[in-house]
Amino acid sequence: MEGWLLDADYITAEDGRAVVRLWCKDFDGNTFVVYDRNFQPYFYAFKNGLSKEDIEKIVVKSREGVIKPFKVEEVRRKVFGKEVEVFKIYAYHPQHVPKLREELKKITEVREADIPFAYRYLIDKDLACMDGIRVEGKVREERGLKVIDAEHVERFEIPLPEPKVLAFDCEMLTELGMPDPEKDKIIIIGVKCGDFEEIITGNEREILLRFVEIIKEQDPDVIVGYNQDNFDWPYIRKRAEKLSVKLNIGRDGSEISFRGGRPKIAGRLNVDLYDIAMKLDVKVKTLENVAEFLGRKVELADIEAKDIYKRWTSGDKESVLKYSKQDVLNTYFIAEELLPMHYELSRMIRIPTDDVARIGRGKQVDWFLLSEAYKIGEIAPNPAEVEESYEGAFVLEPSRGLHKNVVCLDFASMYPSIMIAYNISPDTYVFGKCDDCYVAPEVGHKFRKHPDGFFKRILKMLIEKRREIKNQMKSLDRNSREYLLLNIKQQTLKILTNSFYGYTGWSGARWYCRQCAEATTAWGRHLIKSAVEIAKKLGFEVLYGDTDSIFVKKGNLSLEKIRGEVEKLIEEISEKFPVQIEVDEYYKTIFFVEKKRYAGLTEDGILVVKGLEVRRGDWCELAKEVQKKVIEIILKEENPEKAAEYVRKVINDIKSGKVKLEDVVIYKGLTKRPDKYESKQAHVKAALRAMELGIVYNVGSKVGFVVVEGAGNVGDRAYPIDLIEEFDGENLVIRTRSGSIVKKLDKDYYINHQIIPSVLRILERFGYNEASLKGATQKTLDAFW
Repeated sequence: MEGWLLDADYITAEDGRAVVRLWCKDFDGNTFVVYDRNFQPYFYAFKNGLSKEDIEKIVVKSREGVIKPFKVEEVRRKVFGKEVEVFKIYAYHPQHVPKLREELKKITEVREADIPFAYRYLIDKDLACMDGIRVEGKVREERGLKVIDAEHVERFEIPLPEPKVLAFDCEMLTELGMPDPEKDKIIIIGVKCGDFEEIITGNEREILLRFVEIIKEQDPDVIVGYNQDNFDWPYIRKRAEKLSVKLNIGRDGSEISFRGGRPKIAGRLNVDLYDIAMKLDVKVKTLENVAEFLGRKVELADIEAKDIYKRWTSGDKESVLKYSKQDVLNTYFIAEELLPMHYELSRMIRIPTDDVARIGRGKQVDWFLLSEAYKIGEIAPNPAEVEESYEGAFVLEPSRGLHKNVVCLDFASMYPSIMIAYNISPDTYVFGKCDDCYVAPEVGHKFRKHPDGFFKRILKMLIEKRREIKNQMKSLDRNSREYLLLNIKQQTLKILTNSFYGYTGWSGARWYCRQCAEATTAWGRHLIKSAVEIAKKLGFEVLYGDTDSIFVKKGNLSLEKIRGEVEKLIEEISEKFPVQIEVDEYYKTIFFVEKKRYAGLTEDGILVVKGLEVRRGDWCELAKEVQKKVIEIILKEENPEKAAEYVRKVINDIKSGKVKLEDVVIYKGLTKRPDKYESKQAHVKAALRAMELGIVYNVGSKVGFVVVEGAGNVGDRAYPIDLIEEFDGENLVIRTRSGSIVKKLDKDYYINHQIIPSVLRILERFGYNEASLKGATQKTLDAFW
């Protein structure tokens, strides 16, 4: 039988033994289950003067009875490349392993006793989720599913499969605050699965029953939501319990279970897209913001979450239904963008996609290394759980002013290249004297030149695989499915490769090695400093350098003429150092504010803004617009004085009352219920004011507010936009519990704490200060060249 592996878990048989269960799909889309009764849980322990008999005598008493090792073997394994003899201790059941581990830890060091049983099986059998599986064994039927009792299993490579995905989103009816599953009912569950869409509404019990029915009918491989692990699923479970609805949505007919607070559905992956979104460069990670970031945002509704109760209870159910559809479509389209990369990661590190989505980069590298270690007989260390600091990358302070015809050089995959070139690995690190070692500059750490270390072998393999894939891609149509799948694969390889350096210094890493991390950054600093000196020797001016890139220009050479000079520079640096250097971008104009903060105009006319506040959520729209306009004027017109004059005009407009309400609204997201904040910031106080009049902002939603004149801090003077009835540029008519009141816009706040701060750091680089922006003094363009 052939197919692809979706998920792995285990069940306990009638005789008390653990049986590995593999959830698979054949190539016609049918589900089949593989049981393997021939695998035993195990872990390792160092000998430490102990005999095999000493281990066999160990007894642990528990409520379940007496726990003893099932079997003990003496085996030879490697520890940091050196062969040693250890005990391989088998347990009768996976749940016995933690108890045996704790008892053995009293007398010796224990290894690999924290690897989940089903995932241990994947590693040992060289299987991987989202890749091909070939099974030999007896075929039978169980609860309507095809079942194979495995005699032999093996992996084979297939194109990345396309699991069937179902997205869902719930809406609850609550008058105030966050919905409470004890009393607030579910009014809608939106569902999308491929072309199938349904917005379920009506009687709450019928909604839940229909939701369960749809999951069974559509039979998805993957169920996705947005924060469903912490909110939707626990809420649904509580409401289902109250209404006597069985959530038997597992492929074996079992109900959804919760392990370690995480929902588990037998035979289906449950992927919380919020876990993946946490790794994205989106400040306020609302569903809408993430969909917009990925270019897949759907806008159907004219209401927000806070409007649901009012619209629903007033009879305008249609607008709430649209809102629900919008949410579930955004969820589904986010999944389309984010899941393929995680399917590929799942295949590379073997474990199921829902677990891949939940863990960080460090843990992903850990799982990958566990597999590679097993292949060479290396026993994995236990997680380090230490916290040590070390010096980071070299940063050359940026050069003041506006610069023309600038080239950014990128030292591609610098840290992995350094680790390969100098054989940096935990098993090659030498403490003390060494005659045949690479010695890291500044820190003096030594690494054996031979043989190749564990990390070097793996990094070379990853880089070579990626190179092969990129060569394959050159001959393919960029719009073909084969090209898209290979692109996902090479991006995934890049992510894993570039994660290695950070992994070595991560406190939770099994192969934690502070000296490795420290030496890598030391060689990186040495490389960048040397590259700067080489560039200067060749007549370049180095404007800025940071971690793995430098910005250079050469006299008054145009971008066309500088290309040849840059090639010579790349060639000379490449001769001396083991890194690949690429031109990242050619800039017509660029300016630097401080390290990691700059803006440039590329030769293609694209504005590149890094590290500046244009996208920050706690600026009003006018401040964002002013900063964007200032950047454009400086870069496109090369005229800082005109930019400063533009700022002065905006300040005068504010003073004269020539601003619209939408210009001065500040939006900030709620990360918890307003009444749960200890420190009440402005947006929190505004949300609390709205709650007094029955307007509720849910967790994750943005609160829009304006700041008015008066006593107290900014929060004391912050009013939510939903309470503002009129605004004429100066006066705001605000609804309160006791009727409408009139407040004046705090113009000084918007000038001094919004407009000026949004541009001051930029214009300071051109000789302006706060007083000059307010009209006290002026400068001319000549001052900046």
